[in-house]
Amino acid sequence: MSKLIAIAGDTGVGKSSSLVHLDPKETYIINVAGKELPFRGSSKLYNAENKNYKVVETAGEVLALLNTLSLKAPHIKNIIIEDANYLMGFNMVDRATETGYTKFSVMAQSMKNLIQGAKKLRDDITVVYMSHIEEIEDAGEIVGYKLKTAGKLVDKELKLDGLFTVVIYAVPETKGEKTEYNFHTNRFKKYPAKSPAGMFEQNTMENNLKTIIETVNKYYE
Repeated sequence: MSKLIAIAGDTGVGKSSSLVHLDPKETYIINVAGKELPFRGSSKLYNAENKNYKVVETAGEVLALLNTLSLKAPHIKNIIIEDANYLMGFNMVDRATETGYTKFSVMAQSMKNLIQGAKKLRDDITVVYMSHIEEIEDAGEIVGYKLKTAGKLVDKELKLDGLFTVVIYAVPETKGEKTEYNFHTNRFKKYPAKSPAGMFEQNTMENNLKTIIETVNKYYE
């Protein structure tokens, strides 16, 4: 059974830049939004020629690619679904003219199938679901955050955060003129990060995805 990790955070907080620590020879990036990766030399490390990069825009196609990699690419150990929330966002745009509630139920079902399917790959694979976040408000006040979806009608069908055992929040902290890009492994202020008891020695870590993946794998040995 493969491992599944969610990395959550707003744009520009160090989620994607954490990929720089991974070995391109054993990492495959599924780029949903198709934007450039934010570290030097990324296009030379990850591309179609190297067979470790592909732009995919639908949940069904992502799931099919996950299964193919699991069966036919034994050298791939880490699979990153970059900007995964756009799987729902693009779907919403493509189906904007459709009326009725059915499209939201179908969208929720496709995301459920993707997340559950990502847990059924080879034992030595770790899938990382990278997502933006959205605010949870009560009486006009921000009371928390959650993984970004396509809105309340999807949330009614599917509590996305609940499908993950490990949800890491990327929250930078500025001290004077220096900004530290950190990962939080358990709840931090209003950010509901979570991980099993004893998995991480620290609640706050450098945004190093390699360390996160190695720590999760060691915990489940």
